Amino acid sequence: MIEIDHLSHVYKGGIKALDDLSFSVEEGEILGLLGPNGAGKSTCVKMITGAIRPSCGSVRVSGYEVFRNLRKVRHIIGVMPQETALYQDLTAQETLEYHADIYGVPREVRDDRIAEMLKLAGLSLRKDDLVKTYSGGMKRRLALVRALLHDSKLLILDEMSLGIDVQSRNLIWQQVKMLKKEGKTIIFCTNYMDEADELADRLVIIDRGRLVAEGSPQSLKKTHVGNFIIELEFRGLTDEQDQSWISEQIGLEVELASENEDPGIQTARIQSEDGYNDLPQVIRILSNLGITVRQASMRSPSLGDVFLTITGSKLRD
Repeated sequence: MIEIDHLSHVYKGGIKALDDLSFSVEEGEILGLLGPNGAGKSTCVKMITGAIRPSCGSVRVSGYEVFRNLRKVRHIIGVMPQETALYQDLTAQETLEYHADIYGVPREVRDDRIAEMLKLAGLSLRKDDLVKTYSGGMKRRLALVRALLHDSKLLILDEMSLGIDVQSRNLIWQQVKMLKKEGKTIIFCTNYMDEADELADRLVIIDRGRLVAEGSPQSLKKTHVGNFIIELEFRGLTDEQDQSWISEQIGLEVELASENEDPGIQTARIQSEDGYNDLPQVIRILSNLGITVRQASMRSPSLGDVFLTITGSKLRD
């Protein structure tokens, strides 16, 4: 459904947003696009939708080169932007009627299609109320069905759960899963790792405009983190005993938290293949080194762990 081939883009001022990015999205697949803020996710989405042209490389949607077939491509794609971009002084009914006219939804099916979308969004009883009276969750649901109204084959969702309540998020997740069963192809950008884990068949992680990891949520956890995460809180570390020193002593990769409220206490995250054996061994080694472990726990890895392992844990401008 989507073929991105050696895509690069440089904004005015020399800011490189994408750097030789290539990946594809299969028909009927849900793909999650992850990356730190400024990684290039939004630029990538804008190129798929034809909003901006790449400096080099190409984008194909359903076999069409985007910038040679913009009209055809835009009828294939439905977009739910991060900013809902709804007209506040229209009702939900008027919003969908306006969108139907823009996309040429046939008049003989338009009314039934709008009624179906309002039901899907749970807005049938509020269809004649102005959008400005809606909650954030209602607006997100309206933005979603607006993207579906013209029966788009490809749905692009940018931060679908941003700023909404748990009930609205759950409803949108259910709708996304239902759309997959109907054969829709979905690509979504998110900063919520639980959302990516729950919905994505496959993930593409980009950083500084480049693809840095790709695979199913489970395979990424296994490849980049392992079977367990050991978390420790301890005291007694000297200035000379840094992250590399501890990793060398215990024989496992250790990541120390960069900042702690109490400078005398350190927290660490350790990747482990065999946590049940590694945890007591780590505590014993640290104790022998004069380092007192105050708390210790072990858990299964999350996508958040994968994300931090691949992109780093430090904040960036």
